[in-house]
Amino acid sequence: MRLLALIPIAAAAGAETIDRIAVALGNRVITQGAVVEQVRVAGFLNRTPLALDPASMRRMAERMIEQQLLRREMESSRFPTPSEDEAKPMIEKIKRDQYPSEADYRAELAKYGIGEEALVRNLVAQLVTLRFVELRFRPSNTVTEGEIEIYYRDTYTPRWEKTRPNSEVPVIEDARDEIEQILLQEKIDQAMSEWLKAARGSARVRYFDEAFR
Repeated sequence: MRLLALIPIAAAAGAETIDRIAVALGNRVITQGAVVEQVRVAGFLNRTPLALDPASMRRMAERMIEQQLLRREMESSRFPTPSEDEAKPMIEKIKRDQYPSEADYRAELAKYGIGEEALVRNLVAQLVTLRFVELRFRPSNTVTEGEIEIYYRDTYTPRWEKTRPNSEVPVIEDARDEIEQILLQEKIDQAMSEWLKAARGSARVRYFDEAFR
């Protein structure tokens, strides 16, 4: 079936607006509007200048392709999606840590051109992805005592001495749990990267260049 580069979406007033397809991933699509929203939300969360240039849009589309590949795997395993209520504590933490008042928070949302509903969608997606990655890749990865000792000697100790020259380096027994978590997260990240590379290699991806101009 031929994939059209434009799809209709319902507008609030009942009319239809047109959203371009930016990427087709098999029988799934990522629209230009979705990419723009993700760029806006990422800018808000990272507190970086809003960049909607073609290169930034393309980079975000690449990330969204990875998200879609993970989502496809979640759906095939019937992985549960968190409710929007689970994003509320995350939003409250953002407000508490970064904004003096509700008005400041709302003003920043407006600055990036997003509503709170877009932020909630993004946080829920992040939450389910983190949970899935943890469940999917953690069980197959372990950290050995030898790896902990090498990291303590070659990385942990030199870094501590450089950043805290006036403080004694903790003994390895006190640093073990922290090092184990660091190494385990590195292995999970590597396993996920390898899985994504393989999944991307077998996926049918088509870009619609006009959506990135």
